[in-house]
Amino acid sequence: MKLKEGVYENIVSNQLKDDITDSENNGLVCKTDSIDDAESSKLLAQYISDSLCRKLEDSDCSIEEKIVKVNALLDSIDAAEQEHISLPKLLSSVVSKAKKAQMSITGKNVIRPLSGFRVSNLFTGGQSGLSLNSEITRDIQSADKIYIIVSFLRLSGVRMIIDKLREFCSTNGHILRIITTTYCGITELKALEQLSQLPNTEIRISYNSTVERLHAKSYIFLRNSGLSTAYIGSSNLSHTAHTDGLEWNIRVTNIENPHIIKSAVATFERYWNSDHFEDFRIGGIEKFYSELNIQRSRFNATDNIDNLTRYQLFPHQKTILDRLQVERDVNNLYRNLIVAATGTGKTVISAFDYKRFCNNKAKRPTLLFVAHREEILKQSIRAYRSVLQDANFGDLWVGHFKPGSIEHIFVSVSTLHNNIDTLKQNGLDFYDYIVIDEAHHASASSYRTIVNDFKPKILLGLTATPERMDQMSLLPDFGNKISAEIRLPQALEEGLLTPFQYICVTDPVDISGDELWANGKYILEKLTDKLCNTERVGLIVRKLKEYIPDETKCHALCFCSDKRHAIYMASQLRQYGLSAEALTSDTNAEERVRLNKALASGEINYLCVVDIFNEGVDIPEVDTALFLRPTDSLTIFLQQLGRGLRLSENKDFLTVLDFVAQVNRQYDFTSRFRALCTRQDKSIEEQVKNGFTLLPQGCSIYMEQKAKNYILDNIHSAIYNSRRLVKELMSYDTTPTLSQFVANNGQDIRLIYKNNSCWTVLKRNAGKCTNFENDEITSRLIKGMSNLIHINTLFYLLFIQKFLANHCVVTDDENEHYKIMLYYALYQDKIDKTSFTSVNEALATVEQYPLFKQEMSEIIDYIIENLEFKTYRLENGYPDELELYGNYTREEIFTIFNRQTAERRMQGSAAGLFYLQEYNTELFFVTLNKSDKDFSPTTQYNDYFISDKRFHWQSQNNASHTNNGARYTEQKENGRRFILFVRESKRDAFGNTCPYYCMGQVDYISSYGNYPMNIEWQLQKPALPKFIKAV
Repeated sequence: MKLKEGVYENIVSNQLKDDITDSENNGLVCKTDSIDDAESSKLLAQYISDSLCRKLEDSDCSIEEKIVKVNALLDSIDAAEQEHISLPKLLSSVVSKAKKAQMSITGKNVIRPLSGFRVSNLFTGGQSGLSLNSEITRDIQSADKIYIIVSFLRLSGVRMIIDKLREFCSTNGHILRIITTTYCGITELKALEQLSQLPNTEIRISYNSTVERLHAKSYIFLRNSGLSTAYIGSSNLSHTAHTDGLEWNIRVTNIENPHIIKSAVATFERYWNSDHFEDFRIGGIEKFYSELNIQRSRFNATDNIDNLTRYQLFPHQKTILDRLQVERDVNNLYRNLIVAATGTGKTVISAFDYKRFCNNKAKRPTLLFVAHREEILKQSIRAYRSVLQDANFGDLWVGHFKPGSIEHIFVSVSTLHNNIDTLKQNGLDFYDYIVIDEAHHASASSYRTIVNDFKPKILLGLTATPERMDQMSLLPDFGNKISAEIRLPQALEEGLLTPFQYICVTDPVDISGDELWANGKYILEKLTDKLCNTERVGLIVRKLKEYIPDETKCHALCFCSDKRHAIYMASQLRQYGLSAEALTSDTNAEERVRLNKALASGEINYLCVVDIFNEGVDIPEVDTALFLRPTDSLTIFLQQLGRGLRLSENKDFLTVLDFVAQVNRQYDFTSRFRALCTRQDKSIEEQVKNGFTLLPQGCSIYMEQKAKNYILDNIHSAIYNSRRLVKELMSYDTTPTLSQFVANNGQDIRLIYKNNSCWTVLKRNAGKCTNFENDEITSRLIKGMSNLIHINTLFYLLFIQKFLANHCVVTDDENEHYKIMLYYALYQDKIDKTSFTSVNEALATVEQYPLFKQEMSEIIDYIIENLEFKTYRLENGYPDELELYGNYTREEIFTIFNRQTAERRMQGSAAGLFYLQEYNTELFFVTLNKSDKDFSPTTQYNDYFISDKRFHWQSQNNASHTNNGARYTEQKENGRRFILFVRESKRDAFGNTCPYYCMGQVDYISSYGNYPMNIEWQLQKPALPKFIKAV
């Protein structure tokens, strides 16, 4: 076959190998990639299947003879005798004797879809042949479980299938589950009523109209035979969608596309178990009516502080609460700063944090909540009342509102200022829990009084920027650190912010010269000289016309380099007939309010600004952001982008035009784009080349070709490698600690430990340390330092701290498991492969290597300072060293259970299961992403978290309900226990083997299928939020 230019994904057979040689001889270049291990079985089996199919089709022989050939092939791969084909028949149905008798009398047969169960089919609506509705009714009659997920339900659609659904639901063991929403008020009450009255039927509904993203339309028919099918497409449950509408729907079969069925079921189960979909039976018709009325009068409802909302924590919010708990319980820091974009739920987090603070207290602690606007205070008191489920909690003290009690007050800054002396009379420690919203206003005198004088048990600051209005840092008020930060990708994934379309526009202006750059940033006056030119303004206007649907009707923020640039751009845009104004820190308060309202209403379309926080810009209606100058600070870039990501009615996404010029080689594009990706450890250069595959849902980045080249050149020259790390370290006058260096350069600590390097080696190469002895033990310790980075269990960390403080001396009565874990981390081999005679001797030797001892101390300090959550001893008779949420290598787990000792090392690739007879416990080692790539279509839904309490696990291929797989289903009878260890992938972006997180014990819920079995487990404790996908 002559190969043509194009993309391929073909296995290289002997024939194809010859074709490649011929093509290369004819001047073509052929590129090959390795076969992904996770996909290899499916890929090779498909190759055999295609080859065998062609061979059988070409052979002029009977079905019986073909079966003989197939059985011979099965013999050749040692397939079990039971897998050989016995008869030239297809099993078509299995029915009870009673049903068989009924069919004989009525003359009816088992109903089967006309398109069968093996081949997928596309329905295109209208007069396209096979009717979608008639085929769905036949699928209903042959299913055992039905899952329906649609944006809305209409009576006209329900009426078409209700009789068949009633018949289906009347059969014992059948289950009908429906997920829907109150989307735009389209779902009809009668449709819900009729479906909810069916037996064996459950309905989950989302009433959340502010974060409503469910547009899925799918009808899934599960069968005990394994011949499941699903319709996935554009049809909601309405008459038009199922009959004469030009809707496209594909019917997929489990035989032909098992990974799609698996994906559909897995996603449905995640939605079903999400707190964002409520059981329709709870509240019923009254709840439905109530929620519709709230949506129809959303403005009035928002202003009503008595209207309670049902809040559920998003994964990223749970992560913040975990982080706050660590800061207080481990680091003894009770003045905490939370940094996050406006609209990401900081107030709700503070309410849940206060609720947790109330636990086990006879009386609710006193609360002072301070904000600068009445609107924010009303929203905040409603959030607290909703979270606490107490409509009488708290009092407003703002405007005409006066508090009935001062124990729990929500007060404005101006009111606080006027009454600060009165509050002080109650005692500076009267308030147990104080919240300062928009804490960057903390330069105001009333704020300073709270921060400096009041003595609460907890002080919580909420802000979108860690800089105060007076340009001073907020951090000294909060223990010199940000306790928790909500990343934009997390909030975007969870629908709390508007998705973005980010367009990098080629800007011909050359601002790469060193004369424009000083002290790590641009010199603003010289930068503005370059940016203020009419040719560039012409380009900007042309691009507005090219990328904005109507450049005269947008609500755009234009970010400029300084006041002069902002005023210049507003003037130039007006000359092109666009409605534009400038707002700077010189603008008076009255004019600021007017300009905010004017942009929000569309009276003006472009507001040119410099510093949005000093300028008081807060406009949810902003739907366009223009970056008209390079932003040196990642913090400022994210703050400004975040201002455009606020949710607002009739706003589907934020359009970002970033005018990318030829920048200085020290300018950092990498951190900017990394901050927008869901996986921050991945190569940004590869993301740029491959079109950004790791952005949050609904977001995209498009780069014009020259802009892309500028960015790639910059990223390539700025890539952090050992040479750059050494150069950075050499620039320090005094040697920083590991924590200081990581904080200053903003990189992942694992970068320092890449390729078996370490902090001590980096200091040596930078000339920052002396007395570096290069011997066998040094070589082991260099590798050993990186083996400490993953540790997150406090007891183990404290053991290492004590070990270092005790001059590296350990005694026989100290924790044996911790000693062996630390020994293997540092020296990697069992004792007889080293020069040591005992673990104690090996550990004591660290004292003779002070550089590495110091590094160990700095590593442990860094880890404790940056712990993300607390871990807890698993107990239940298990070793104390095994902790819930602990992060362990497999070797460490085997050490804890005495399978690895100083004399015996567990090596090799152990299976995903390990049985501990003395504990009657089986360990599950699960890698969620089994592929070396970011995406594996055939394995991504083998193992996954359905929710924080449920886990879907696929057994090994030899397990069934009738053989050794029965040990799972009979857990109650045999008393066997199971512990789940999970990791996201086999290796991280730095090439390290990933350790496992202990998720604790799991209990059997249900299962289906054989060879392998698919089992649903109940977690005894909630899974870590980082593993839970937002719905």
